[in-house]
Amino acid sequence: MIRKSASLLLGVLLLWDVCPASPKKAPALRMHLPRTVRVRGESLNMGRISVIRGSDAKLCKKVSDIKMGRLPFSGEKITIDRRTILSRLATAGIGPRMIRITGARKVVVTLDETTFGATRLIKSAEAFLKKTRPGPDGCSWKLVRQPKDLKVTSADNIRLIPHIGKAKSKRYIEVIVAAVGSKKRELGRAKILFKPVYRVRQAVAIKNITSGETFTKANTVIRIVSVDRKPAREWTSPFGLMASRDIRAGAVIRPGLMKTPKPALVIRRNQTVQMKIVGLGFVVAGVGKAMSDGRVGELIKVRNTDSKRIVTARVAFDGTVRPIYGKR
Repeated sequence: MIRKSASLLLGVLLLWDVCPASPKKAPALRMHLPRTVRVRGESLNMGRISVIRGSDAKLCKKVSDIKMGRLPFSGEKITIDRRTILSRLATAGIGPRMIRITGARKVVVTLDETTFGATRLIKSAEAFLKKTRPGPDGCSWKLVRQPKDLKVTSADNIRLIPHIGKAKSKRYIEVIVAAVGSKKRELGRAKILFKPVYRVRQAVAIKNITSGETFTKANTVIRIVSVDRKPAREWTSPFGLMASRDIRAGAVIRPGLMKTPKPALVIRRNQTVQMKIVGLGFVVAGVGKAMSDGRVGELIKVRNTDSKRIVTARVAFDGTVRPIYGKR
């Protein structure tokens, strides 16, 4: 009995030596999961959130193309754990024995974004306006409000391309700055609103000015300012003109506050004046009495001393009067 058992044991050992146990079969694929990953493009698949290796290229591509849901929004974080990954693999017919997963227990996915700051957007829009000059003649442009930073999905060769938008009012100019990637695909845009402004001269009182006082450099200063509307008339210097009413210091001197000084009186009422009629090669002179005060260029009534006749005459700069007959 002992000899029979020994023979059986020896046979088993010999059989083990001839046919050793086959090693455990290695998985066809290896997948490594990073802790975080930033993605770009239009879709989210397994190949974007993991590193896949294997000798079967078709199988690797099949696993890499497995959809993993939508891309994250700007600033959003999407967490994908191993259970979700194994579930998607199983749906595609990839069992746990076919793949070995290493790395993190879960992957945090964010959008790979490029940020264009507000300052850069404004400079792009201003350079466009300066080059194309779409606004009215003689104007420049004033930023209405600061735009927000523009965040877009990262891509190759992103360029900022500005163009004119459709402002709600004709008093404004809207510039759209588009971030454009390869193949002229627009990734995002920012709307920047400008207001046309005009550089004009403006007279300002630097001290209180009383009605009838002449504007001089002692009481008035000229400044260059920006205004929203194009001036309706050409600018007139106030110097040498008179204030039509009292003006406080710091007030803008507008056209309605200025008037032309009246010429000085050269003839007084009841004053004896010389009357002259000047013709081609002759002068007729006479004496009369002014019936009212008169300034240069004004028409007054004059009584001829000899004929007692009252005539209309124009006051000359030398204090004489020139009778007017017929047309006035």
